[in-house]
Amino acid sequence: MTTQLASVEPVGLVHQSRSQTGLTYVRGALLNPVSMSVLAFVLCVGVGYAGLLGAVVAIAAFLTVGIGATRYRFVRKQLDRQYEYHARQHREAERTRQLRPTGPVRQQQYNDLRVLVEQIERTDPREAQRFELQALLDHFVRISASHQRCLDSLRLAGSNDLRTLPAEPSRSLRRREIMLRRQRHRDECVRTIERLSDELEAVDELIRLVAQRVACPVVEDDLDREIERRLWELDEVDQALHQLSA
Repeated sequence: MTTQLASVEPVGLVHQSRSQTGLTYVRGALLNPVSMSVLAFVLCVGVGYAGLLGAVVAIAAFLTVGIGATRYRFVRKQLDRQYEYHARQHREAERTRQLRPTGPVRQQQYNDLRVLVEQIERTDPREAQRFELQALLDHFVRISASHQRCLDSLRLAGSNDLRTLPAEPSRSLRRREIMLRRQRHRDECVRTIERLSDELEAVDELIRLVAQRVACPVVEDDLDREIERRLWELDEVDQALHQLSA
């Protein structure tokens, strides 16, 4: 059982945690669908006006404009958003692949947690980054996959023969020893399932706790001071008017 859990390595999902290099920006600017459409258009125009020479000039102009555009902050910002979008898509696809064997209940639980994390990221990105909620979702997915593998292993060992070891003398000592090992492995598998289930529920509760904290507004300690100050000013005005009328 320990060997099975150790074999589940964290998947290297694509995260936009490091700044892009100049070459990456150039590749993103030139090899996106919009740029390819523009290249096809200028090639058609160049070939139509000057044949092969026009095509070469069109390609050179396209490369010059595309490479030069990556120097602008606005273009780089848009490319960063594009990279982040593709990273999220890749990450979600990988999570979906790992969760596919776990069944609809676990997948729905993950979807609920993912929606909560997205809400937290929109409301308070700093809090989401502080608690590393995306990494926590990755942890949830890995534990869910391990939990499902343990359940599959338990079904393989789910025969009633393992609950009571055979005592018939007709059965060999070797067979009884193997069945005893199967029983020990089954008991260990049950304990592992319990630990993983508790870990999954703990992750669920933690994400919901962070969502509660973010949803609740922070109330200032001197909230009553604003009202008290205005009441004091009203008293001062009333006292001044009383002195003038005396």
